Formats: sequence, structure tokens, C-alpha cells
Amino acid sequence: MKILLSGEGPTDLGVCRNAQGRCDGAEFKRGPMTQLLIQLLEPLIHYSLDDYPDSFAYVSETALSAQTKATPARLQPARGKKKGAETSYFYSNATTLGRMAVDLAVDVGDSVLAVFFRDSDGTRSSHAGRWQDQWQSVCDGFKRSGFEHGVPMLPKPKSEAWLLCVAGVNPGGDCSALEELSGNDNAPHSAKSQLDAMLGQHHSAEELSDWLKEHPADVDHINTMPSFKAFHQALTSAVEKMHP
Repeated sequence: MKILLSGEGPTDLGVCRNAQGRCDGAEFKRGPMTQLLIQLLEPLIHYSLDDYPDSFAYVSETALSAQTKATPARLQPARGKKKGAETSYFYSNATTLGRMAVDLAVDVGDSVLAVFFRDSDGTRSSHAGRWQDQWQSVCDGFKRSGFEHGVPMLPKPKSEAWLLCVAGVNPGGDCSALEELSGNDNAPHSAKSQLDAMLGQHHSAEELSDWLKEHPADVDHINTMPSFKAFHQALTSAVEKMHP
């Protein structure tokens, strides 16, 4: 199985070591969200992808957007006028990632799982359905591409909130309130600043990945966050379709 990832940078899914927008295998430096993904996949596929770096391929947000813009107009996904620019962005880029995944499956002669990561970055003033609009746009984009094994990974408000739950905020209890934190890193009590405080100091992306290896996520606990639960369910469903 090959996993095609698209994220925002080193502190989420990771980054290319070759300073390019696309890479795979040893050229891909895994971030904390990829480490979390590895943990979630292990009970589903019955082995750890930690031992198989060649399983990963990565395309950055910038490279994916450039590929979307370079797509011939006749293949550009159309979005209804009622849909805003933001949801069109999620839709069109998920469509492109899905098409890349279809091509990759042919190239490698194996099944491919695609994960589309973006922080939802909501604030208290964001409209109530903003995250759901983003989620549905990614799902619709994958569907438009004809790719069946695409998974949206949209932390609310951002990945640091998920990591706060893993770190033990409200241990054994409900972490859903963390989704109400500001997605603005400069805001008081932001998810990022609270994670730094929880861990005692600021951690680099590499340090967070190492920390996750030593502190595996309690899935039942983090599933109390609706954005994580939706991702986990979509991931499980996609893997089950690939390996019925």
C-alpha cells in the first residue's frame, strides 16, 4: 500500500527534504500528524508503517495548488455559485490530489490511500457550519476525481488541539471543548501556546514526532473531538474498502 499525503508543512504531515514540492521515501521527513496516522493505521493493516518509509509520497500545499491551476480548463472542477472561494479551494485541490492518487496507483501497481490535511483554523466568530463545509468540499473533490480512497484530515481548529488531547488535557474525559480554541497562534490561550505549556516548552516538529512515538494516542479519548472522530472514521472506512 502507498500513502499519498498533502499537508501544510513540517509541523503537521511533514516536509520534503529535497526542498521540492513533491517527494517520497527517504526524501520525505515525517511530521507529527504522519506519526499519528501511522499509529492509527497499525491496527487496521496489522503492521507499522514506521518500518516502511517508502510507503509514503508527499505533495505540499503549494505544489498541489500549482498543479490545480495548471490543470486544463476543461478538466477544472466546477463549483456552484453559492459556494465560497474557500470551499472551492478545498474542493479543487482535493480533486487534484485524487487524480494524482489514481495516477500513482497505476504507476506503482498497488493500492493507494490519499490523505488531505489542512487546519480548519476556525475562530469563535466563524460561522457554525464552516468546518462541515470544508469537510464536505474535500469529500466532494475526491468523488469528482473518481478516487475512492481519499480521507480528509481537518483538525478543528488545528492539529495542536488534537495533540493537546493526546498530551492529557482532561485525562479520561471529553476533549471536545478544545475545538473551540482560537486557530490564531497569536491569540491569548491559543492551541499552540497551550500545547507548549502542557509539554513544558516549545517542541519542534521533529520533537513532537518523537514525543508521539513515546506517548501513543489514546484513540477513545481523542475520539471525543468531533473533527478527529470524523477523520478516524473516514480513515477506517477507506482502509476497509481497500482491504475488504
